[in-house]
Amino acid sequence: MASIHYDPPSVASQVLDEDEKKSELPMLTASANSEPVPFARLLAYADAVDWLLMVLGTLGSAVHGAAQPVGYLLLGKALDAFGNNISDQRDMVRALEKVVPFVWYMAIATLPAGMLEISCWMYASERQLARLRIAFLKAVLSQDIGAFDTDLTTAQIITGMTNHMSVIQDAIGEKLGHSIASFATFFVGIIIAFACCWEVALLALIVVPMILVIGATYTKEMNKLSLLRTAYTAEATSVVEQTLSNITTVFSFVGESSAIKAFTQCMEKQYIMSKKEALIKGLGLGTFQAVTFCSWALIVWIGAVAVTSRKASGGDTIAAVMSILFGAISITYAAPDFQIFNQAKAAGNEVFKVIERKPSISYEAKGKRLRKINGEIDIQEVHFAYPSRQDNPILQGFSLLIPAGKIVALVGTSGCGKSTVISLVQRFYDPTSGDIFIDGHDIKGLDLKFLRRNIAVVSQEPSLFSGTIEDNLKIGKMDATDEEIVKAASTANAHSFISQLPDKYSTKVGERGVQLSGGQKQRIAIARAMLKDPPILLLDEATSALDSESEKLVQEALERAMKGRTVILIAHRMSTVVNSDIIVVVENGRVAQTGTHKELLENSKFYSSVFNMQNLEMEVEETASRSLDHREEAKGIIQSSPRQASELWEQRKKKEETSNSQTEEARKIKRKTVPFFRIWFRLHKLELARTIIGSFAAAISGISKPLFGFYIMTIGVAYYKQDARKRVEKYSIIFFIVGFLTLVSHIIQHYLYGLVGEKAMKNLREALFSVILRNEVGWFEKSENSVGRLTSHIVSETSMIKTIISDRMSVIVQCVSSILIATVVSMVVNWRMGLVAWAVMPCHFIGGLIQAKSAKGFSGDTAIAHQELVSLASEAASNIRTVASFVHEDHILKKAKHSLKEPMRITRIESIKYGIIQGISLCLWNIAHAVALWYTTVLVDKQQATFEDGIRSYQIFSLTVPSITELWTLIPTVISAISILTPAFQILDRETKIVPDVPKTVNLEKILGKIKFKAVTFSYPSRPTVVILDSFTLAIEEGKKVALVGPSGAGKSSILALLLRFYDPCKGIILIDRKDIKKYNLRWLRKQIGIVQQEPILFSSSMRDNIIYGNETASEAEIVEASREANIHEFISSLPNGYDTVVGEKGCQLSGGQKQRIAIARTLYCC
Repeated sequence: MASIHYDPPSVASQVLDEDEKKSELPMLTASANSEPVPFARLLAYADAVDWLLMVLGTLGSAVHGAAQPVGYLLLGKALDAFGNNISDQRDMVRALEKVVPFVWYMAIATLPAGMLEISCWMYASERQLARLRIAFLKAVLSQDIGAFDTDLTTAQIITGMTNHMSVIQDAIGEKLGHSIASFATFFVGIIIAFACCWEVALLALIVVPMILVIGATYTKEMNKLSLLRTAYTAEATSVVEQTLSNITTVFSFVGESSAIKAFTQCMEKQYIMSKKEALIKGLGLGTFQAVTFCSWALIVWIGAVAVTSRKASGGDTIAAVMSILFGAISITYAAPDFQIFNQAKAAGNEVFKVIERKPSISYEAKGKRLRKINGEIDIQEVHFAYPSRQDNPILQGFSLLIPAGKIVALVGTSGCGKSTVISLVQRFYDPTSGDIFIDGHDIKGLDLKFLRRNIAVVSQEPSLFSGTIEDNLKIGKMDATDEEIVKAASTANAHSFISQLPDKYSTKVGERGVQLSGGQKQRIAIARAMLKDPPILLLDEATSALDSESEKLVQEALERAMKGRTVILIAHRMSTVVNSDIIVVVENGRVAQTGTHKELLENSKFYSSVFNMQNLEMEVEETASRSLDHREEAKGIIQSSPRQASELWEQRKKKEETSNSQTEEARKIKRKTVPFFRIWFRLHKLELARTIIGSFAAAISGISKPLFGFYIMTIGVAYYKQDARKRVEKYSIIFFIVGFLTLVSHIIQHYLYGLVGEKAMKNLREALFSVILRNEVGWFEKSENSVGRLTSHIVSETSMIKTIISDRMSVIVQCVSSILIATVVSMVVNWRMGLVAWAVMPCHFIGGLIQAKSAKGFSGDTAIAHQELVSLASEAASNIRTVASFVHEDHILKKAKHSLKEPMRITRIESIKYGIIQGISLCLWNIAHAVALWYTTVLVDKQQATFEDGIRSYQIFSLTVPSITELWTLIPTVISAISILTPAFQILDRETKIVPDVPKTVNLEKILGKIKFKAVTFSYPSRPTVVILDSFTLAIEEGKKVALVGPSGAGKSSILALLLRFYDPCKGIILIDRKDIKKYNLRWLRKQIGIVQQEPILFSSSMRDNIIYGNETASEAEIVEASREANIHEFISSLPNGYDTVVGEKGCQLSGGQKQRIAIARTLYCC
């Protein structure tokens, strides 16, 4: 009995699965315009052991692939045993009994072959990728900072470490083994075909190219659409990610409608594109089916001519026919592998581009290591422009001599080049012209690690790493003792607040330090710098995030730490710079004036005007009295007894229980009803009609498998009849008709199901995004509602609806149709063999299940297994300046190598496990054929069936077993997909605690601005036991300016958050114009309030779009007016693209001051 593992319809389903995979790998084809690397380059990190594993894996794949055409050869021998002894039953049985042992031998041979194939390829790829991942990360960390301004973004690095690495590992591992097996099937099939019947074999020159052209054309068109879908999905993802990352800004400026509109436009474009995608999918798969059946018709007819001409036996002809056609089909099975190979080569281009990139500033260039650095800095005629803006010079002949041990302050307008000087001293960049000397040595000639280890910096925006406070402090000195850590923290005024935390120095700071306030993060950054104990200290707005009291204390600590060190200080607050030894006024990239505080007050108009503007003298006089008041106020605001905190927590808990109790029962019911029918989300009668018609077409498509099994064996037997040619002509016509029928049914099936699935996905995505933007801020602060998870819910998980409806459901209907028809026909032909076919079905079933998994790959998503490494790379890239400044690269690489040990151990175990599973599956599959051939012989011997009926009954069912396997695979997939969708539906069903659009009616008059807080008690929902405001009372008259001062964490920002109703108080009431703010339409209320935050949030769009955010009905005059008031118009006008200049991710193309002024312009415009 033949080893017919594959069949034409299952090819279609595999191609369908590969299309689905492409949609899950959005970044892999993005590099299509780049020149791909040669495939051999992907194996560059293989060692001798890897090559040995790959040789053994190739041997296993070759034996696996050869087993299929050898099975067809044995089928031909069985047919010859029947045909040559058609008049003598006893001789026929003896001849059949001679064939049976060879089927058993083939089954035994595939056991070790399958084991070698999977085990060797899987483990070899993991070993190679471990080295490639480290090489990639090392190359990223070795790049100069300029590369991150122009060539490398955090997203590109994460993509390289996840998607690119995953696809490369897939390509050089199991996919390579699978493609070798497919080609072994093809080439061994060609050899057998030529040996058996060369006339039929020659048809391969027609049939194979035809099938390959159809497959290539279909793949090409689907790849184009996949790229387009990827672009639309990436655009939608960007809208979602930016919106959710800056949710408080979105709420503050009532930008929900703008975000929803942008997202809906992305979805609409994707829906329009999906119509073409569904049509091409149906046409492509239908054409493949039609051509396959027409090829069958032609080849079996040519076979009949050869048999009747006595040029070949019937068995040899069938062996040739099967070998040619299934060999050609095996090439189509390799087509998805080649898609992966192409993606891997494109991904490899991106990866090796980074690895081979030679940084202009490198640790590799060994320089001088001085015995000691005193700290004299001499900057001579330096000109500089950032790599990303070469046409916009920052420094233009900047010269400055800083004596060792002196404190030098740089003052000037935003964007004048102050922070640039600090970057150049650390050698993040090299000047375009000019030189920088330290102790008389050109810094280009000094060892880069030595240079940076002798410089500490505290930047304007402190960068912390996920981990504990202690871990972050130790970045300054990895071998620091506990005493040194406490001393540094105390110096930076951080020890007191750290000691109050439950876990003290072991407190987790969260990703980017989100668990800490801005002032707390800044103080930890200062402590980290103190721990480094360098001769040169660079302070870029180091106290900008601190309140007045903390600033004074930290400034005193810094002044002690500055003694004996060379310090470059940048600050906008004059209180920070007045005591500097030298103050440098920087204008237009040059040193305009230098002197002491007193000298510049007399000689510099700019300095004196800034000083007077800040009213510094009054501030100095009031500092002492304010300081005492702040301490008392802090006690009243942030200190609460354990009893008060416990009471507050209990009240919040009871309140939540009360609000939840009414809906809990309904929510339980909804969870039970989420499963199947809710995935048909908001579909109308038209979509339901399309589903019914599509299901009917899918049922028709399902007849191809049992029909093929019935007629191919009927034709094999017909070759031995007297009127063989006439009979085969009739069967050829039937094949032609079925081919045309399946073409039409596949087009209808995939087109209609494709539209329905896309519509349901579009409906759910839009509804989910809208509902999420109705939730209160406290909901977003829960760990389960992180930006990444919510984005995944909206974009990634909702795609499961399309997968279920468009792909799974249509195939399920098709499989059910095939199984029912095959079972009935098989039992009608010969019920005994039909029962045996069902009896050996588990062997087919298990084998098919494992083979389906093998084709997709056992290893799964490697990015998930390497999540720790991915997080490490992401964090390092996001904070690359901090990494470079503290020479932290080697420690990150050490952690990266350690993170690879566990995935390597797991892969080693899994490769052995899956190798054994693969070997057993191949063996079972062929055992089923051996049993079937043996039982056919028994039936013939006992005259309970003819050879023709026995073999037809088995083949009908045998070729339909893949449908059972597919059905078994699909149903759990659908159930699993629905479970993945459950969180999305739960979000959809959630009722927000702060409704943004109730009442519906809004007050058309502007509010006057009288604000009153009455006995407000508040704690954040994420920290209910920590009381932030305790009976807080404050009255603010309309038109008055009120300043809130106090130490970090006192509750100042919380007051603003309550006013904007990001949260509701636990107790008390807030009034605006004598009306409870809960009674205002929230979105209208927020439009009456303008806010400029401590850390200005900009979106990755143009300056114009950022200024008019939340209110798009803007005139040019209004935009310009708001910009002039914010003192940013002249700067914007000086840029080549003016207001259309893109600010970059999070405004990275702008300085801190420029971002802040854009944020001010936005507030002025909206108000």
